[in-house]
Amino acid sequence: TPHHGPRGRHGRWGVARLYARLTWPTAAVIALVIIGYIALEIASFRTAYPDGVSPLQFEIFRDNPAVRMLSGVPQALDTAGGFAVWDAGWLMQVIVAVWAILTTSRLLRGEEDVERADLVLASPVRATAVTGIVVSVIAAESVVIGLAAALTLGLTGEAWPGSVLFGLGMGGVGAAFTASTAVVSQLVDVRRRVSGLGASLLGAAYALRMVANSADHRLWIRWLTPLGWTDQLQPFGADDPVALLPVVVVPMALGFVAVRLRAVRDVGAALLAPEAGRRSHLHLLSSPLAFACRSTWSSLLGWALGLAAFAAVMGALVGTMIEWISEDLGYQQILSDLRLDEALTVQGFVAMLSLVFCLAIVVQVVYRIGAAHAEEESSRLNAVLARPVGRLRWLGGHVLLAAGGALLLATIVGVAMWGGGRAAGAGGLRLSDTLSASLNTLPVVALLAGLSIGLFGIAPRFTVSVPTVVVLAGFVLYLLGPALEWPTWALNLSPFTHLAMVPAEPWRGGAALAMTGIGAVLGGVGALGFGRRDIAPG
Repeated sequence: TPHHGPRGRHGRWGVARLYARLTWPTAAVIALVIIGYIALEIASFRTAYPDGVSPLQFEIFRDNPAVRMLSGVPQALDTAGGFAVWDAGWLMQVIVAVWAILTTSRLLRGEEDVERADLVLASPVRATAVTGIVVSVIAAESVVIGLAAALTLGLTGEAWPGSVLFGLGMGGVGAAFTASTAVVSQLVDVRRRVSGLGASLLGAAYALRMVANSADHRLWIRWLTPLGWTDQLQPFGADDPVALLPVVVVPMALGFVAVRLRAVRDVGAALLAPEAGRRSHLHLLSSPLAFACRSTWSSLLGWALGLAAFAAVMGALVGTMIEWISEDLGYQQILSDLRLDEALTVQGFVAMLSLVFCLAIVVQVVYRIGAAHAEEESSRLNAVLARPVGRLRWLGGHVLLAAGGALLLATIVGVAMWGGGRAAGAGGLRLSDTLSASLNTLPVVALLAGLSIGLFGIAPRFTVSVPTVVVLAGFVLYLLGPALEWPTWALNLSPFTHLAMVPAEPWRGGAALAMTGIGAVLGGVGALGFGRRDIAPG
């Protein structure tokens, strides 16, 4: 038959090339972010400890529950590679997992939402083969990202066995969440539901890892979560390759399940949540703004819960980190080289943490604006504009929700950070400190939101990707630029350079108003462009 003969094989190869072409740019960006992050960790460690370090210097972390739950059980901290894996490995794995969830949900359920999947299925390729191809391509790219991390560690002089184990563990995390998202794509309809459930699985996996690392007698739980597999591999420590078993078996098993489930449903249908027969709910359908709120409240709730939990853990770590830094001259020198001397105080450290949370808030806002582009791309916007609803009113609703969501998340981060610090007994940490530090970052959010709106009106395909890359590049420039002695004009390209370390420093009202104003201008350009350009045909 054509499905199994030469034409079928050629068709599958063509589909694989198509999906590889669609996904490799974002995969390359993630790989570059990981490479840069590892290089920064290695360079920081070797600058602080040029003659090596005794494990006793890090004993303060071993029995601290908050530290263990966040970064894992400290091990091999006398090596730069071991320190990088312990200090930042969990975050790099989360980044890869989020990318895998979003990319898989877009190619599987998102393509069906806008009916582009029909064009692929018109070729001599079965739907089950397409599902398997998507999982294979994204899983392979996850492994490539992991190998890029391993190569970076190895080329910087770290032990190759530990480097390779860490890289394979990271690739396995991406592959596992790719396959699990593929399973969810068969169970529920609409991409936002798939992405939401995929993010919930990631949150549950991270929570399970936190529980596992909280005490020695619970370490066996790490086998049950993909985010615990790298801990079990113990790179640069015991180097245990036995933990590669779930790294390989679990993604393959979940991928097989996804393919089998795809065989028993129709295009556009879902096994657990089909549209047909579902009772209609008419609440929040009175206006475009109300409908946008209805369609995204669950996603915002997930972001709020995740950031609240993370901020509480980071708040609980403030006292411990200040105690450690105050006794470590090497890291004091690093902070001085980065022009972050204020981070030696509780208020300054909270200000630095708020910059990290700002990255997450920017990503949430940008994806919120990207939801407007998805609504246009899926042709749902045509039905809205066919009624007495103007383009700017519709776009204004999405912008208003993005702004409200940013303010809500920043407030939640401030309150949760204070709550975590208070629970851990961090002296000198006030609610006003954490709230002012978190709210201080909102001008950066406004600037990047304006850029996203501007791109939506002029070049909608870049609504999400360009602002996300800009904010990540800006943060890296803010951290590395001073240490590399880059010129002032280059440092000023980062919006984070213009923020004061509130509450350790006075608020820079002029810079905040300037960034907010630029964001407003960019948003206005985008609104004008959207009012004049054609609506995407879908």
